[in-house]
Amino acid sequence: MLLLLAACGGGQPRPSRAPVAPYQLSGPVCLRALAAQGITVGPWVGGTTTCPVDTPVLATSGILARFSSPLKTSCAMLLAWSEFEFDIDRAARTIMHSRVVAVRHFGSFACRRMTGNGTRQSLHAQARALDVAGFQLADGRVVSVESGWNGSRDEQRFLRAVAKAACKHFSVTLTPDSDSDHLNHLHVDIGPWRLCGL
Repeated sequence: MLLLLAACGGGQPRPSRAPVAPYQLSGPVCLRALAAQGITVGPWVGGTTTCPVDTPVLATSGILARFSSPLKTSCAMLLAWSEFEFDIDRAARTIMHSRVVAVRHFGSFACRRMTGNGTRQSLHAQARALDVAGFQLADGRVVSVESGWNGSRDEQRFLRAVAKAACKHFSVTLTPDSDSDHLNHLHVDIGPWRLCGL
């Protein structure tokens, strides 16, 4: 599939307009924007010489839900995520009749090339991507992408509502419908290309 181009995908990307703010915010301006959202971040000496990260942050939670393990990411990625959280919460309350209390993830930063396209650096190498494995609800249920994408009717509706909303917030959203590399997670990123994998 030539359109699968994001940090996890392969193929030849089609450049489009660069994402708008907050995706390009960095440094103190971005950190102040996070603080204004009520998000507290800690220090993380992020990136490497090969894979530098602009304004690296360590977060235990977003605005509404905690991360299953502390998230090492870029400030811009966390800021974009924080705006997306409200759509996740709305979908969970409407479809699952419970709120999301934790986001299960496979991480944001990984200094590597794209899966399926070794000539291009992954957006994970800049911590401008996040792989979401599932969600823990307040009533104790866990909705995982791996089992829920084709699971119960409500799980399917919820995960697809989340993915549809992600397509509005992020440059690229990849799902289990995209390719075999995404059967167990949703990939979202704030890179320079556009693709909605639904």
